[in-house]
Amino acid sequence: MRRTVTAILSIAIVVGACTSGPTIETDEPPDTTKPDDSASSTTEVTLPPEEEVIRGMVDGVLDGDTIQAVVNGQRIEIRLIGVAAPEGDECYGNESRTALASLVTGQTVVLASDGPDTDSAGRALRYVLIEGDPAVLVNAALVSSGAVVPLHSGHLMEAEFLARGDKAYASGNGMWGTFVCGHPESGVSPDRPQLRIGDVSLASTDADELDLTSEWFEIVNQSYTGVDISGWTVRDEAGDHRLELPSGIAISAGGVLQITTGCGTNAGGVLHWCSDSAIWSTGANTIILQDRLGNVVERKGYAAGG
Repeated sequence: MRRTVTAILSIAIVVGACTSGPTIETDEPPDTTKPDDSASSTTEVTLPPEEEVIRGMVDGVLDGDTIQAVVNGQRIEIRLIGVAAPEGDECYGNESRTALASLVTGQTVVLASDGPDTDSAGRALRYVLIEGDPAVLVNAALVSSGAVVPLHSGHLMEAEFLARGDKAYASGNGMWGTFVCGHPESGVSPDRPQLRIGDVSLASTDADELDLTSEWFEIVNQSYTGVDISGWTVRDEAGDHRLELPSGIAISAGGVLQITTGCGTNAGGVLHWCSDSAIWSTGANTIILQDRLGNVVERKGYAAGG
């Protein structure tokens, strides 16, 4: 059931013409539609009566998804709902922070909640809106520009954010650009290897104990030559789970590497993450593959049970 936007800090957000989130299917062609590059949100935003609107004066941008604002005389940290930015020491971390700062620095913004009031770090979880004609929903604008990763976090705007993220990725916006983190070899501009996330297998959540060896995904090499992916990184959309691939890992032309969550012997095209808990079976997520410099080579969203 769709929730209404509630709690003390609230605005009414009406969503129209949203597309469904990514699925586990692998044979769909990518959406190459060019997104609107303007910062304005296409979401219809309607404010409640003036006396019910809560505003904050932005007086700091901590990173690409966190701001500091003064609300009713109190300075609080605000984590933007539904998005995750690269850390400051990661590729595109500084650019992500700059993108957010360019929108909100010195602005008085409207804040709205949806679901949990705070995150695990105690930061207020909010949509951030800049009033105007048109109004700008900052969270959504950052997704469209490729400054942040949209999250499968169950918030009201999830479907729209995911659709915007798909368009940003297909268009190479922001962090999704081909070589935004640099070229693999200095002074060389090689083609990006054609690696794709293939099938995804999720562990059954009905069992008393998850079989982590049944949870896996495949990396398929569609290039004409083998690709050495030593030192590359596989991560989830929020960056909570990361695996740096060990040295000596390569995928032959037309070959497949299966990365299994559980433990086991690495052989026969199977690499074991050896995690002590499920990574992909707990809900919808996005698998992201990055090269040694942090360039995103491939990403794939899926829905558990979808």
